[in-house]
Order: sequence, then C-alpha cells, then structure tokens
Amino acid sequence: MKSNGSWLSTLNPSCKLIVHVLVMAVLMAIRDPLLTLAIWLVAVLIGISVAGWTIGYLLRRLLPYTLFFVLVCWMLATFGKGEHVLWQWAWFRVTTESLNNGLLIGLRMLGFVTYGMLFTSTTDLNRMMMSLIHQLRLSPKWAYGMLAGFRFIPLFQSELQQMKIAHRIRGYRQGHGGKAFLRYALPLFSQGVRKSERIAIAMEARGFTGTRERTYYVQPMLARRDALYAVALLGVTTVLIIWL
Repeated sequence: MKSNGSWLSTLNPSCKLIVHVLVMAVLMAIRDPLLTLAIWLVAVLIGISVAGWTIGYLLRRLLPYTLFFVLVCWMLATFGKGEHVLWQWAWFRVTTESLNNGLLIGLRMLGFVTYGMLFTSTTDLNRMMMSLIHQLRLSPKWAYGMLAGFRFIPLFQSELQQMKIAHRIRGYRQGHGGKAFLRYALPLFSQGVRKSERIAIAMEARGFTGTRERTYYVQPMLARRDALYAVALLGVTTVLIIWL
C-alpha cells in the first residue's frame, strides 16, 4: 500500500476506510442491478477524477475481475431458477430472475473490488496504522504488529524468488505438489520466526511497551476535506437509492 500523490491520498485513512465500508454495506443490502451499476460507476469516476487513475491503469486492474464477472453472470443466468424465460437452448435456460441475479452478484463484486482499490492505491501504510491508533483507538501493539506483518510480505516474495533461482541453478525441477510446498514453506517459516524475534528485541530495546502514553512522529488528523468526501460520497449514494 502506497500513496500515489492524488487528492484522495491526502484524506484521513480511517475516514476513507469507514466511508468505503459503509458503501460496501449498501452494496450488500441492495438487490437492484441498475442501482449497483450506478454505485460502481461512482467509484470509477472517483478513481479517474481525484484518485489519480488513468484509463489504462483501470483497465489493467479490472480486466481479470471483468472476465470473472462475465463468468459469474453466465453461470448464474443460465443455471439459475426463475419463471419468466428469456432464452432456452438444450440445458441452458435464462430467465429474468436468474439474469438479474447474475448481474447483481457480478456488479456487486466489481463494486467491492473498485472501492477496495480506491483505498489501497491511495493510502500509505504507515499513515493508515497511525490513523487507526489515533482515530479508531486501536492498540499500538496491534497496529505495530500489523505494520511489521505487512512489511514481511515483500521480503517473503523476494526470498522465495531467490530460493527458486538457487534451486534452478542446482538443477532441481520445481513441482506443484505438497513436496514443493514444504521445500519452500519451511525455510520461509523459519526465517520469518527469526525475523519476528529480531524485530521484537529491537522494539523492546528502543523502549516500546505498547502503551498509548508515547510520542508519535506522525499524527494524522481529521480535516474539512475528510468530512467533504464522506458527505459527498454518502450523499450521492443516498440520492441514487432514492432516485433509482
């Protein structure tokens, strides 16, 4: 998670997270494909206008999910139940109810992905953890533990790639079964345990006790733009619900 320097990246991460979760809850509650499509398009417009997205970036990110969307719509539409038949051939039977259900589930999935991308592509990981501590009152022990865990992900990816290259140089043929999984998982797990112990010792040596009575280099605050974004997004969603 990195900030891309857009206007949306200047918002408070906790405020942005809560607003997006509320919109996702609305997507889970509604059962109108047209309304779901409209709320998803709002996320797309936000991404292009204030989140620094380009059309190319949007297409690259959403293309795999779009293919899955088509697959989900097809399966639910042709094998779903319903009374009003629109098209039927062999064992394929598309009804109005099954088609609406397929579009609803597929568009809901795209909405979840797009709003999630709006958050992850415009949020700095360090600011998010500091915001969770100050705005949502998360314990510093949990926040710094989660931060360390996220930092391990690129390290594990790099170490896994190095192990694969080393095995390839030694002539080992990489398989896809349980033996190959254990060959990579056990060294990564042991290295992860050693790294976590070193981080814990380093934090204790620097006086980290997990209490809230400590100083912070970065203290995210709520601003007017946070309230503006929350009111605008929730207001547009409410208007769409009433209108459609």
